[in-house]
Amino acid sequence: MNEPVAFLNGAFLPLQEAKVGILDLGVLRSYGVYEGITVIGGKPFRFEDHWQRLLKSAAALSLTIPIERDAFEAALIEIAKRNSPDTRATVRVVLTGGEALGGLEHVPGRETFFINCEPAFVLAPEVFTDGVSLITSEHQRMMPEYKTINYINAVMLQPKRRAANALEILYHANGNMLECSTSNAFIVKDKVVITAKEGVLHGITRKVILELAAEAGYKTEERAVSMDDVWNADEVFITSSFKDVVPVIRIDDRKVGSGKPGTLTTDLIGRFRKYAGI
Repeated sequence: MNEPVAFLNGAFLPLQEAKVGILDLGVLRSYGVYEGITVIGGKPFRFEDHWQRLLKSAAALSLTIPIERDAFEAALIEIAKRNSPDTRATVRVVLTGGEALGGLEHVPGRETFFINCEPAFVLAPEVFTDGVSLITSEHQRMMPEYKTINYINAVMLQPKRRAANALEILYHANGNMLECSTSNAFIVKDKVVITAKEGVLHGITRKVILELAAEAGYKTEERAVSMDDVWNADEVFITSSFKDVVPVIRIDDRKVGSGKPGTLTTDLIGRFRKYAGI
């Protein structure tokens, strides 16, 4: 097996040699943005969507992306080829403020940009047939519409999530469902596919599912979703680039719907797999 490689500031190098300085704003202040991209069959899934979101997130933090679009796509393909040539790959892209001035101030042009690749995060088959549990947390991410590297709340809650045998943490605020720590959340009521519109990251898999649901003839809604809506939902599922589409059968100590993956969710899982070629 080849030695794992990373892409750091324009160059490929062995993963163990890829280092970020201790004065980097990403280390000192969690100042940076992130993309999680799946490479399937050597092709970054929905690359243009990820590129546009990275541009948007970087602009929000006044960060300059030190690579052009086509070179970025080529780097994603190359790093997946080198690290995971025969399988689906998980690629993480991070852009930080780089070396800080006075430990706090961002200096344009000093950005740190790196890409890491690892074998795909593959959930067990029974996750999709039997469903999973979530726990809830009253929390809203700062700048939720952007994919920043600040995951403090998510990291802190991992012991609680693991103890509850839950796959994800469902965030809510002001009585409304938002998103999960690393996923978007959907409910289904009377065959309508519903997800939060504001206060959440507009995930790439979220976008694909809304497209596929509409193509299948299902009504879709992006709107405020109350926690009462969640408790009374017929079905609940979550989506992410690394988890795909996962049915939820329990939230905290409450059963979702019949307590089994719903028929609409199961249909969307199949449609997504066909679309993605997985």
